[in-house]
Amino acid sequence: MVLRLKSNDYLRLRGVRGTAIEVLSGQVWITEDGRRADRFLGPGNRYCVGGDGLVLVSAEGALHAASVRLSADA
Repeated sequence: MVLRLKSNDYLRLRGVRGTAIEVLSGQVWITEDGRRADRFLGPGNRYCVGGDGLVLVSAEGALHAASVRLSADA
């Protein structure tokens, strides 16, 4: 599933352990409940959700727009 995030959009995910979030364009901020550090990822990078808590994904950077692909990875 490909999603486009615009300024002030927040993708809220819960209970998606093992889901891969791949950045197709733009830059995103990802924070996951229970993880110490937030992640900032650009195109070609991906993040694998490690738990079942809340995960927030938002567009960041100068354009404040991003596209991400979600897939059941592992």
